[in-house]
Amino acid sequence: MERLLSSDPSLIGGHRLAGRLGAGGMGVVYLARSPHGAWCALKVIRAEYADDHGFRARFRREAELASRLTSRWTVPVVAADADARSPWLATAYVPGPSLAEAVALHGPWPEDRLRGLGTALAEALDGVHAAGLVHRDVKPANVLLAADGPRLIDFGIARAVGATALTTDGSVVGSPGYLSPEQARGHTVGPPSDVFSLGCVLAHTATGLPPFGTGGAAAVLYRTVHEEPDLDGVPEGLDGIVRRCLAKEPERRPSARELRETFGEFAADAWLPERLPALVAARAARVLDLPVPEPTVVTGPSPAAAPETPASPTRRRLLVAGAAAGVTAVGGAGAWWQWGRRNSASANPGSPRRSRHGVALLGSPDGPFFAAHRRGALLAVEQHNRDPRRTVDLVLRTADDRGTAAGSAEAAERLAADPDVSVVIAAGTNATVPAALPVCTEARLPVLVTRADTEGLNNVKTTTALVLRSTRTIGPHAAFRYLNRVVKPARTVVVHDRATEAASLATVRFVTLHPNLDSETVLEEVAAGEDFAAAARRIAARPDDAVLFAGVRPDRAAACARALRAAGHRGARTAGEHVLAPVFLAVGEDWRIGTGYTDAGADPRTRAFAAAFRARHKRPPGPWAAEAYDAVRFAAHGLAALAGDGRSALRSELLRTPWQGVTRRVSFEATSQFFDAGDGNGGFLYRVTGGTARFVARSADIGDA
Repeated sequence: MERLLSSDPSLIGGHRLAGRLGAGGMGVVYLARSPHGAWCALKVIRAEYADDHGFRARFRREAELASRLTSRWTVPVVAADADARSPWLATAYVPGPSLAEAVALHGPWPEDRLRGLGTALAEALDGVHAAGLVHRDVKPANVLLAADGPRLIDFGIARAVGATALTTDGSVVGSPGYLSPEQARGHTVGPPSDVFSLGCVLAHTATGLPPFGTGGAAAVLYRTVHEEPDLDGVPEGLDGIVRRCLAKEPERRPSARELRETFGEFAADAWLPERLPALVAARAARVLDLPVPEPTVVTGPSPAAAPETPASPTRRRLLVAGAAAGVTAVGGAGAWWQWGRRNSASANPGSPRRSRHGVALLGSPDGPFFAAHRRGALLAVEQHNRDPRRTVDLVLRTADDRGTAAGSAEAAERLAADPDVSVVIAAGTNATVPAALPVCTEARLPVLVTRADTEGLNNVKTTTALVLRSTRTIGPHAAFRYLNRVVKPARTVVVHDRATEAASLATVRFVTLHPNLDSETVLEEVAAGEDFAAAARRIAARPDDAVLFAGVRPDRAAACARALRAAGHRGARTAGEHVLAPVFLAVGEDWRIGTGYTDAGADPRTRAFAAAFRARHKRPPGPWAAEAYDAVRFAAHGLAALAGDGRSALRSELLRTPWQGVTRRVSFEATSQFFDAGDGNGGFLYRVTGGTARFVARSADIGDA
């Protein structure tokens, strides 16, 4: 347990907080004392995830279902508030170590103790499933050990939170190593998925190791889907039932109720292996020594404790007030925005009165693609304002994010405070764009993302953002089309560079766990700090196999390219746009690269745009210029259809109907609201030749005669 932070509340819903039990992306779990004096674990969901009203309804429904659980092996819900600004749920506190910690400290369990553990956890899952819940994160860390038996924690909440983090093929909720094959694939899961996870837990407890090995998440997920578990060390008397739990097909697994009958009765007086009773007792004693917690936030009760209290002014109102008071510096050194060219309404006083909307381009002027973004956006604004049929006028501004997450958040605050700004075109990077989204969400300021492609942008319902491209969740789509339609290899080796595991995991998962390549697919992992020589030799043993490099660092891609060439590999080699830098281009001859941007000067479908761009700017359009042009025109299309405040209603309007730009068809899947990349929409293929990446085709045109 950790001490409370100064920013933590002292009270939530009448519960006095004593410390932090853990924190993650979705919220914080506190140790708290209830109004009646009982210790409990109080989980608070971050407010930004609760902005979706659908989430609150799901949270309320599943908290109510969880409160009906009667199994002695689950922790009861003692209080909850789905209507608090930050929804929270409190369960009874189990002052014991987790099963993960117990196995790590004292090793595997004998068969008789495993049977008792299996009986209790199967009974817990039987109750969870009978209540209409699916746990989805059964793992050793979610099993707590008490003197009278184990307790399964976090039931139901994983499902409520996961439903908000819009999961589609390529997205996974759960813990690699303990989730089922259908869960690893991102498919809908039911009770059999929990049974698979229980089989993993029992195998781990019996052997001290997870049944699908350790290492990178991509490799573990791949083995879960494609390979058999390693059950060496599982007692002979349990091997058969554990194997049934770990069947790849959900229908072949036993039910939780059948497992209860198989494992037998639970013996409460002798269920823990030697040395563990002392550990459990020591942990329970710690709670008795806890002091009365000191207040942290002393400005009053937390919003959760007093939901009837009128809400404080929104961030947007405070920012606007600050700007009105002269807090924001405009002009001269440190100015944060600049006007574009005068719009036509001011240039032509006799023209009809039209509403004016600021379009802000957010990014770093020092970035390699910002100038192309600005020129493409400016061309779109000027063309729009010259159209006599227009119903709105546009004004282009730029906001400098300084190339940092902090700078992006600060620039977003200034834009949010300006009521004349109706939409932001996010031209920044994976490191900067996500930092701007919470501020824009609170101000209801729409954000159109052009270049950034991090998987974190997929959680669209908690922001006002629309991503105008496919993200890394589906990888370099044009490279897939090239392999499937042109190369047609017997086998494709996916090289997972674990030096950039977090950035490349989504692509690896999408390729290896889903049938997106027509060929047989195998995974080759290269550890951070390791060179590619050994992997290249293994790949070159079948020299005609195709290769997909799933990393994102140009220097690592260059090292892979050199190693493959030295090993004598002859097959097709592909990668995504992030490898395109001089260090890779110098050695990546004949590689095919899938990107999210076109070469407007070479793409036959953007000739008119390229001609207009050259006429206006006296230079050819660079990468992302045409995409920025489309983003502004897409925003103008939505603003023209609205009456009144474009800021609050623009995103909904843009989601309503598809729109055709010069680079792609902009539409979004109805449920997930992800960019629709169907039939190769929005992907482009380049070939590295002579140290330069040259445009080949749009993804949809690859392989056409």
